[in-house]
Amino acid sequence: MIQAYKQKAQRQGIVYKQINFDLPIEDDEQIVKAYEAAITGKTKLIHVTHMVNWVGQTMPVAKIADMAHAHGIEVICDGAHSFGLIDFKVSDLHCDYFGTSLHKFLSAPIGSGMLYIRRDKIEKIWPLTCNGEPRSANIRKFETLGTRSFPIEQGIGEAINFHEGIGARRKQERIHYLKYYWASRVQQMPKVKLHTSLDPRYSCAICGVSIDGMTPAQLEAALFDQYKIHTVGIVWENIRCVRVTPHVYTSIADLDKMVGAIQTLAAKA
Repeated sequence: MIQAYKQKAQRQGIVYKQINFDLPIEDDEQIVKAYEAAITGKTKLIHVTHMVNWVGQTMPVAKIADMAHAHGIEVICDGAHSFGLIDFKVSDLHCDYFGTSLHKFLSAPIGSGMLYIRRDKIEKIWPLTCNGEPRSANIRKFETLGTRSFPIEQGIGEAINFHEGIGARRKQERIHYLKYYWASRVQQMPKVKLHTSLDPRYSCAICGVSIDGMTPAQLEAALFDQYKIHTVGIVWENIRCVRVTPHVYTSIADLDKMVGAIQTLAAKA
């Protein structure tokens, strides 16, 4: 999304303004005020990531949207990491547009996604790939994608069945428990730093962790090469950590192994 906005800035001359936070933050009003302070008389759109993909911070989307609407500004929400994880309805977010990947916490096939647009705004949005009726108020105009994999679409239904079989609330609570289980155990270790809140109001599955004396790339490589634990090293502007993301299939034994690995690596760092 960042690159999409930057490309539009180059092609069409829009002004792209990005807000940086020192995460984690456990204060909704601080976040809302930062967005509001960036607004100018020319602001048309606010983009907010529901769950920040690098460190898992949950953003107060509805509060940001209410503030933006009071200024006459539309809101698009990126829910790639929150959909299928957090128990919510898109309408709860008060946003005008919502997009998500379905292969993450919903566990649908890679290459599947979902777009939501408020009914009264569909007509004015042009489809990215051409449709015979581009100004239609029917959201199906965005599904003109040509030949595509039908099994992927069939797989979405099975993923929804699995998700509903667990239950959205139970799934959210279970995955947060798994995150809290390992993160609370490494939090007090010397040289180890968490970059994510453990409060369920501000995070769920994703947690960023770093070890003093190791770069994110070094920590990621050590966890995988020595312990076969897959994580993602994050180096983006002011964020330097490794992202750890359990899912419903992650076992306590897996997490105990990771806690031991972090303890050993921190002692050697």
